[in-house]
Amino acid sequence: MKRTVAAFLLLVTQPVLAGMSLDKIIVYLDDSPNARDDIVVSNPDKENLYLQTEIYRVDNPGMADEKRVRVVNPKEFKLLVSPARAVLTSGEQKRFRLMSLERDLDREKVYRVTFKPVVGDIKTDKTALKILVAYQALVFVQPEGGAYRLQLEKEDGRWLLKNTGNINVEVSDVQHCQSEAGCRPVELSGRLYAGASLPIEEELLGGHLELLARGRETEKVQLPLLSER
Repeated sequence: MKRTVAAFLLLVTQPVLAGMSLDKIIVYLDDSPNARDDIVVSNPDKENLYLQTEIYRVDNPGMADEKRVRVVNPKEFKLLVSPARAVLTSGEQKRFRLMSLERDLDREKVYRVTFKPVVGDIKTDKTALKILVAYQALVFVQPEGGAYRLQLEKEDGRWLLKNTGNINVEVSDVQHCQSEAGCRPVELSGRLYAGASLPIEEELLGGHLELLARGRETEKVQLPLLSER
């Protein structure tokens, strides 16, 4: 008796598992005509890889009411992926082009593009399990001259690190420094979208915060901890 192979789909955001790999998972585009970039997908397996893409628009990114909406209506497509489907033979690489139709933005637009393997009816004499690994890329479409702006604010007795700019930034390696020679690490990291904030659970008195801010480029930022009046 033939048994159908059970197929499970696992979605990951880091290209670390076998079966498919992406040359990058973060793409920056701008709101100018013909803004585009490519993601190269590789198939290291012995079997053919049947791949399809799905586009999700991220509404209110980083907020409590964040929502991911799959874009299926052709009138709503502001991000194009070509090809939408492809077959990669063993060892083959395929270039997927991402092109933005967004124009004159006031604030960054955020998309997630899923690269999802698909499988047909596979028959075998034994019960088997086939794991399909999907990957998701973050796509940022940014306004011309866009910038993040980090600032510290105190709310309900604790500090918040806020991004009052119009594009996202990823913060890491945060330290509280009360003198040039005296700094200690602070448990704080993550991506700050435009208008979003990260709470600082630790009590900080005086000095400044020093951190790495990563966008298209990486820079070191210092933010003074101003005393309350």
